[in-house]
Amino acid sequence: MSKNKKPEGMMDPFQEWCHKWGRVGTVIALVYMVAIPFIVLVYYDSVPSLGEVINLSTISILLIYIPVGISEALSYTPILGCSAYLTFITGNIMNLKLPCAANAMKIAGKEPNTPEGEAISSVAVAVCSVMTIVILALAALLSTWIMPVFELPAVRTASEYLIPALFGSLTLGLFASTNSGTKVVKNGIMGVLPVLVIVSILSIVVRLIGGGSLFGAVGFLILFMLPIAIIFSRIMWKKGIIKVVDKETGEE
Repeated sequence: MSKNKKPEGMMDPFQEWCHKWGRVGTVIALVYMVAIPFIVLVYYDSVPSLGEVINLSTISILLIYIPVGISEALSYTPILGCSAYLTFITGNIMNLKLPCAANAMKIAGKEPNTPEGEAISSVAVAVCSVMTIVILALAALLSTWIMPVFELPAVRTASEYLIPALFGSLTLGLFASTNSGTKVVKNGIMGVLPVLVIVSILSIVVRLIGGGSLFGAVGFLILFMLPIAIIFSRIMWKKGIIKVVDKETGEE
């Protein structure tokens, strides 16, 4: 074995460093999130009783966000890698951090779950977080002057299409070959099939349970649908429906 070759399963020093300090940062963030409101409550002598905290309303909120949080960790972490720590701490994942990280890796031609890919996604998430803070700070300082602009009918109409436009542009990548150096994903459009299955099942469930209880059930539905998407994709990979082939020769 070559001296420079790492044993299988061994992490790169950068990944080890990220995981180490990512855990530390997560613990610090959790302490701040819990301590700050508690300190404020103690200062104003407004600490609620246990019965006021643990009631039907808080339990219903937990039933929504616990499964959603678990499903997000399971679905986003394989893409983000060690940059997931900073991503989950800063939030705004699906409509900002995840697209930035994925696009940065795509532009650099690096794959997720590689030291290079995780380094690029970490930088992308960090820069995105800093830019978000800067933009929010400027918006707060200039709110008096820019508020009339956001009240304009044209701007209010356009703002409703920001998220669909963002995900629409990302989805277009599914309809083209996915490039990775000299390799491309053949029949990558077939990867839409698991999505169609999941959307169909979710639509049926929405009809059955009604819109009122949908939000509380979404987290559990996502947890249930994740294995279906993974199994479906693996079956297509094993059957040769989806292949990674050379751009020039077309061979695997």
